[in-house]
Amino acid sequence: MRLLTFDSITVLTEKEGARMFLMLVVGFTASASAIAAGAAPASGPLPGKSSRPRIDDLGTGVLSSPITGATQDGGSIYLVTRGVTPAVVARYDVATGRVVASAPLPAGTGGWAAAMSGGKVYTGMYPTADIDRYDPATNTASRVVQLPGEQYIWDLATAPDGTLYAGTYPGGELFAVSPDTGQARNLGAVVAGQLYVRAVAAAPDGTIYAGTGGASAHIVAYDPSTGQKTDISPPEVREETFVYDLAANADHLVAGTQPTGRLLIINRRDPSQYKVVDTGQGVVDSVAINGGHVLLTTRASGSVYDYDIAAGTLTELGDPIANDETRGVFSVGGRVVGVAGSGEMWSIDPATGTHTITDLVTAGIPAGPEPVQSVAVLHDEKVAQACVAGNFSLGVHDLRTGKLTRVRDGGEAKKALPVDGRLYMAIYPGAFVDTYDPTSGTVDRKAAIGGEQNRPMAMRLMPGGRELGIGTLIDYGKSGGAFSLFDLRTNAVERYNEVIPHQAVSAIGVAGPVVYLGGNTYTDGIDPVATEASLAAFDLRTRTVLWLWNAIPGALGYDDLIMGGPLLYGLTNSGTIFVADPVRRKVLRTYATADQSGGMFFERGGQLYGATRDTVFRLAVNGPKTLVSGLAGVWFNEPAPAYDEASDSLYTIRGNNLVRIHLGEI
Repeated sequence: MRLLTFDSITVLTEKEGARMFLMLVVGFTASASAIAAGAAPASGPLPGKSSRPRIDDLGTGVLSSPITGATQDGGSIYLVTRGVTPAVVARYDVATGRVVASAPLPAGTGGWAAAMSGGKVYTGMYPTADIDRYDPATNTASRVVQLPGEQYIWDLATAPDGTLYAGTYPGGELFAVSPDTGQARNLGAVVAGQLYVRAVAAAPDGTIYAGTGGASAHIVAYDPSTGQKTDISPPEVREETFVYDLAANADHLVAGTQPTGRLLIINRRDPSQYKVVDTGQGVVDSVAINGGHVLLTTRASGSVYDYDIAAGTLTELGDPIANDETRGVFSVGGRVVGVAGSGEMWSIDPATGTHTITDLVTAGIPAGPEPVQSVAVLHDEKVAQACVAGNFSLGVHDLRTGKLTRVRDGGEAKKALPVDGRLYMAIYPGAFVDTYDPTSGTVDRKAAIGGEQNRPMAMRLMPGGRELGIGTLIDYGKSGGAFSLFDLRTNAVERYNEVIPHQAVSAIGVAGPVVYLGGNTYTDGIDPVATEASLAAFDLRTRTVLWLWNAIPGALGYDDLIMGGPLLYGLTNSGTIFVADPVRRKVLRTYATADQSGGMFFERGGQLYGATRDTVFRLAVNGPKTLVSGLAGVWFNEPAPAYDEASDSLYTIRGNNLVRIHLGEI
């Protein structure tokens, strides 16, 4: 058989393509001798083997209690969890550092919004836009109202008369809700075309302020007496994608923004008079007015600041939990108290800078299993660990003892890959590269992707083993993404923006000096620009795009790409498996996964396997052969399990639990 070469990739001649396809589609990386002999791979179990692999249940994948919503009532901070089911509202007593009460909420997996009205706590939920009421006197919670047509309530504010004002997604609307009757009035879209009302604040005179998110952020004042909405956005706000938080008193409106981390102090009587403070951070995620000062927290550093309004000075108080998000910042008894998204409380003495940290699970908040971001395995003669990523934490499973340890991380590890005994993680939000060292149990931040990239979607080791290729989605309110190369020796990042116009890079396949990149039309906060996902060939030597190709009509995103000999195998997020000749840009065969969902590929023993939320399969000539079904894995993203060659096992998620599937037994 005659083979051609192109950029170190074996390529078929036109006449030989069909025959080679039939041999490679099952054999994947079959040897040249087997191909020449016309050998067909086995389609059933090997002699003496079982057709169903043994499965070990290793327990809850990641167990924690991350926080989204927070509100203050004197010395109590009320907290709302995310990700765990059911979501919980809990009362944290600042004086004792204990969670003194908690109750499950009626529905929803989390609540970003929390506010006090009439001595009761109101929470705004997702994925259905419920407002729930928690009564501290009886320690019970009940539903008040569901806002029609909405999915998220991002913020709640209480007006002087007790009325609740809610900001929503995806309608970008403002609602007025009576806490007594549950009657909700839709006040309409705050800014036409803006999907998010991310922040809401109420002033003492009853004026309501709403901060939006999208391609250009806005601040709008709403007068309940007239129903009039007035856009008071300074130009610096419109340069941002989000007004992330708001606070108001009689004199000032304070706003924190994303993605350039601005603090704005706006004169309420004359909004044309304002100050802009550049924090040098990416996000000002929580603000509170404390007399003549503003307390604020920032990301990605996690730093806490005090801004003196009269003096115009910004003073850093510390960074009690580095690289974390803050869900609320409060003044309690002369100390600055904050709620970390990872599920911890911190407290700073402004005079000395000393701080304390309290883990909320240790303090008594109910913990639960989280949806899983990714799974990775570190396995050598010294270490045997499976790492399950959650929200700002890793669930580290010792595979020898069965012990589960929670390790705090600086975000969500969307992808994780072991290299030279360490785990490299692509982190959201902010698109960072972190490492986990299994011997010390510590996490370190190595690099930022930069360029307004925010959500990692793919990661693969490049030829030579010196670089990681990382695909990302750009920040909220924008379309596009990047392909970046992270140098494992220097921690330097080379970023190539818009390798696929208006698409994120969500899959990476390696073929010598050429990598194939899969696009994704998804956008955060705006309608997609691209209507069909594309593939790209990227030359690592010249750092240029060789071609773009819409291989699968109607595909919205690619979950995985992998090379098998000269052929490119791909999986879309709707479950289409395809086999293609990437040089001729021709799809040779397509199949569908059993559950018609996306997932990932892995190579085992010269054959191609895959995993989705519900199944594990081997690709045969007539399509995927299901080896395991009924997993119903609770993944936050598209499934990202891990194949461990050392144990010949796949580590994935069944329900909320980590399982080990012994593939060597089939």
